[in-house]
Amino acid sequence: MYGMNTFTQFLWEHVLTYSVMAAIGILAVFGTALVLCMRRDQNWVRQLFLMIISLVGLLGGAKLFGAISYATHLYQRGEAITLVRIFKESGIVFYGGLLGYFLFFWVLSKFFLPRRRLGRDIVAVTTPLFHGVARIGCYLGRDYNDFGELVWQPCCYGIKMENSAFCAHFWDHRLPVQLFESAFNFLLFAVLLILFLREKKDERRGRMVYLYLIAYAIFRFVIEFFRGDAVRGGFGPLSFSQVVSLLILVWLAVFLILKRTGVVKPLPVDPYDPGVDFYRLGKPRTVVEPIVFMPDEEPEQKDE
Repeated sequence: MYGMNTFTQFLWEHVLTYSVMAAIGILAVFGTALVLCMRRDQNWVRQLFLMIISLVGLLGGAKLFGAISYATHLYQRGEAITLVRIFKESGIVFYGGLLGYFLFFWVLSKFFLPRRRLGRDIVAVTTPLFHGVARIGCYLGRDYNDFGELVWQPCCYGIKMENSAFCAHFWDHRLPVQLFESAFNFLLFAVLLILFLREKKDERRGRMVYLYLIAYAIFRFVIEFFRGDAVRGGFGPLSFSQVVSLLILVWLAVFLILKRTGVVKPLPVDPYDPGVDFYRLGKPRTVVEPIVFMPDEEPEQKDE
């Protein structure tokens, strides 16, 4: 294809598609979550089970936000907006999947997960790992059109820069924003992982979610200027994802201020609940029986 060097041509012909890369990202997330559960004595069966169930929220939220963003696109173009057309033609939006996934896990962990703040931190730490892998698949995504030709999937956006020597190495001289976003997510994953492993006190757990949302919302707001993704819709000069980023930052600012001033009370420290031995890999924790001191002789019975 025109505009491809040897390396890009190799990726185009041999690298797996977006759906397969997303599956690899999910496996990486669950593998990492399992290791973190074992490192912190978390109930790994319940943790992974709730993460699997929360994928329902991911899929539903991604489609819902895709429909909303596509509706704003149709409104900007002055085209007719119908529910059938919106849900049939709209794609998925990562922000919707992210918020749906977090919301499902937050609610479920409140009732079914011991040390729920630790569990939420594990979710926050592993999420950018999945996103980084999936974004590579987004850039390398390919499919066949109606004429049987291998073409890029619609998610491969980026501002076209004809005179850029750097962009000449990428598809259609476009800025590879997906690769930039992937690199940022891997970096964010490494930072959150280091902070998670250094934190030893349970009463300070729960902060990884805030750090992740703040970091990604700021980055996503900036990178949106370089995506050239008009089909996602928006409000005025801002894209749909930029509006969501601002809403997340405002909500977090208000929430953290209320928490700092004591209006919002912090959660109590989660009690340790190891569950049964099946919930942990490796040897079960040794149970120490209480020591009971018994007298050498039975006490004498007094005559009544």
